[in-house]
This record gives sequence, C-alpha cells and structure tokens, in this order.
Amino acid sequence: MATKRPAAPGQGELFGGAPLACPDIANLPLIVDPHCAGIEVMAPGSVYQPLLLKPREDRVDAGPGTLDLNEEAFVRDLILRLYPAGNHPKGPRTPLKWGAHDLWLKRNIEKRNDSFRVRVGDSDWFYPDFIVWILDYERRIQTFGFVDPKGLAIGAGAGWSDYKIVSTLYMPHVVERQLAATHQQVVYAGEPWTFRVRGVLLSTSSYEGLTAQAKFAVRDETGQDVSPSEADFRRGRVLFPRADRGHIDEVLRLLTQDTELDPVLALAAEVLDDTSYFTPLDELQHEVALRREDRDQSECAFIGALLRDYLRADARGRIGGSAIWQRQRQLMDYAAQRRFGIGGEQASALRDHPTPCAELWRRRHEAAGP
Repeated sequence: MATKRPAAPGQGELFGGAPLACPDIANLPLIVDPHCAGIEVMAPGSVYQPLLLKPREDRVDAGPGTLDLNEEAFVRDLILRLYPAGNHPKGPRTPLKWGAHDLWLKRNIEKRNDSFRVRVGDSDWFYPDFIVWILDYERRIQTFGFVDPKGLAIGAGAGWSDYKIVSTLYMPHVVERQLAATHQQVVYAGEPWTFRVRGVLLSTSSYEGLTAQAKFAVRDETGQDVSPSEADFRRGRVLFPRADRGHIDEVLRLLTQDTELDPVLALAAEVLDDTSYFTPLDELQHEVALRREDRDQSECAFIGALLRDYLRADARGRIGGSAIWQRQRQLMDYAAQRRFGIGGEQASALRDHPTPCAELWRRRHEAAGP
C-alpha cells in the first residue's frame, strides 16, 4: 500500500544562519525562445527571489537582477535535458526528477548576507549562481550542489589558485568538516541522512582557450608542465557546455559522485585544520603533510599547487605522479649529500624506495630531533 511521503526536510545554518526549507519555493517565470516567442521552459524557482529574465519592455524593471545569457542557457539546458519532451513540472511544490532523485533548482543572489557564499582565507566571497539541491531517497543522501556558469579565461585570473576554483573544489570539504565537528545532522522522516556539499564550474570559455593559458597547466608524472585534458578539467570540476546538452548529465554526476581528487582535497582540509592534530599514516597523508610543513603561501596558492600536481592521471589512471616524482628527487638529495657510494647510500635504493614520502618525513623529523 502506498504511504504518504513525509513532510519536506529542512536544513539550517547554510545561508547566513537563516533556516531553510528546501522544497517550499515558487516557480520560475517562463523562458521564451526569442526566435519564435514560444515557451521553452518553466522550472522550480528560487529560495530568495524568482529567476528573472531581462524584460522585453523598457518600462518594466526587474530585480534583484536579471539572468545573463550564460545563466539563462544553464537553466534552459537543465530543464530540456531532463524533460526533452517538454513535460516538465510546473507546480511550485513539484521537484524536477533526475532518475529516482528529486532535484530543486534555486538561484543564489550575490552580495546578500543570507545567500550561500564561501571564501578561502581572506579572499573575496564567492557566490555561485545556482543551488542544485538533490535528494536521493534510496540512499538517504542530500546533496547541496552549486553550479556557476563562468568565463574562466578572465573570471579565474589566478588559474588553479583562483579563489573561485578553490572555493568550488576544496571548500565543500572544509564545510563538511566543520558541520561534522559541530555534530550537525540532517534528519528526515526520523532517519539520519548523509549531507554532502559539492560544486561545479561550467566554463563559458572554450576548452581550447583555457588550455592555451599557462595558468591552467598541470604537471605530468615527470614534473613537467603540460596542457590539461578535458578529463583533467572534469577532475577539477570544470565542464564545458555541449550543443546536445550532454554536459548536464556530467554536472549532476559531479554533484553526486566524487572524483579521484576529492579524497585528496578532503585530506588537505584535515591537514590544514589548525584546530586538530594530524599524524600521517599512508603515503598520501605523508605527502600532503610534507606540503603543510613546507607551506609558505596562502591557502589558495597551497591548494592551487596541489591541484596542478594531482589533476593529471598517468597511463594507469593514477593521480599524483608529479608529487611522488618530486618527493623521490628530494629523497635522492640524501644520497648526493653522502657521495652516493662507499660509506654512503646507494642512489638507486632511494630512487626506488617504495614509500618515498613516508621515508622523507621520517628523515626530516629525525634530523629535527625531539
């Protein structure tokens, strides 16, 4: 026998401390095809204000701000990808459906204290354009996703170290860590749910345009700067719009499924947390801990350097080859200091060491003394 779905879930402390009930929202206005004036999409609306398009009459004012063409394209592509037949829901309390998931689209208004915003250290605040709230009832997971269509060629001036990119890739792990530390939980229908935060940047700059810029170079397993592949950008949560709207599938997958890079960024959030004590155990933990000890730059620059070393996968699909290569070179310095040969260490023994990061950590700390 069918059972009545429980009341809508709520989650506070995400928007300037104001409580938020995610499904209770109003409809978007119509998005109209400018070539034929036919209605293209109507979608669920915003937590704050309806999504507003630029009025077609000069005497009509729209606020708090109209969608630009890139933002409008994202809304259109999302709705038409999910509902190619045009049978999308139009009720104010009816979610979009993505398979078995409920999906709520919300506009995030910039420069408002009750909007969702993140920042890294003392950087500017980053206000992503859209919140995409995804409810997975089967696995009891709420994903608080955010998507920002942006021209990264100019809009991310520092490349991988830019605060918008670092906010998108790294800060969700910081936020999750802070929520866990304060024992905040999401409970829905009497059951605990997993609460996740993830973001995606939808580049309106072309792939070719970004790869031509040195600020987006990544390092291969020999430490050389190379141009990123589309797979590298995807691992860095940067996607490019496609004419067939297939990028929408990738946006939703990136919001709900982690990449190989997410455990590295979650570890970085733990290592950089000054409120807790961290003792490395495995190779990855030792490598990131060594970075923490060597740190002489801002948090954005630290994460940007981490991204450049970990975004590129080798032929076997493993990431971080550049970081291991650098640690092996540093470990080899010990052989060089002892003249390589008799009475010293063989260079090959250090070059081929199975755990160079842990060994480098051990030697540094032994030299430093108690």
